[in-house]
Amino acid sequence: MLTVLCSEIRHCAKRQNVSSKFKKRHRMTLTDIEYKTFLKIHIDFLFFVGEKSKIIDDKMNFKKFVDTDFSVKLKCRDFFLNNSELLDDYLTTNFDKLTTEQISILIGFKKTITSDFVIFKCLTNNAIFIDTKDNTFYAVKALGDSFDHFFDRFPVLVQTTLLPFKDKIVYDGFIRPTGIHFGSGMTSTMKEDYKIAKINNQILTTI
Repeated sequence: MLTVLCSEIRHCAKRQNVSSKFKKRHRMTLTDIEYKTFLKIHIDFLFFVGEKSKIIDDKMNFKKFVDTDFSVKLKCRDFFLNNSELLDDYLTTNFDKLTTEQISILIGFKKTITSDFVIFKCLTNNAIFIDTKDNTFYAVKALGDSFDHFFDRFPVLVQTTLLPFKDKIVYDGFIRPTGIHFGSGMTSTMKEDYKIAKINNQILTTI
């Protein structure tokens, strides 16, 4: 089985109170306010999915769900990706409780892109992802931890889900590393493709 790395879910309980070391976060990541906003919306929704799917039992309240092992949340995420109608159910059920901003962010979850991506390189403000299905380039923001926190060299092949968040592209907090890196030949080809995409303004910053 593939190891699952998760910057969003693994630390979600700790990040309710952001310590001083996170105040000087990498520009590649969301700001503290953005991160907390995304985290609250996503965790609340995954809890709803867990209840509807019976992945979590009736005795588990929200606090216990936040503290539970991230593999449970991963099952909820995977169930949602295969049952996207749950998002409309959640919006309908919680419409009166959600702010306009939260509704807008949640609607963006309908635009998820799940694929095998090459994390080509890390830049100052984002990382460059390449979708192996169609060679589309994406400029992706990290959540709470920068991508070089997880990987010591690039490019690297991973499995994850991208989605819009406000005017940015983020990943959903779950990354499955494949352990596959690339030799000089493939890397050179990617560099050329990246140069062409950059010149032609084909690196997507929104979905």
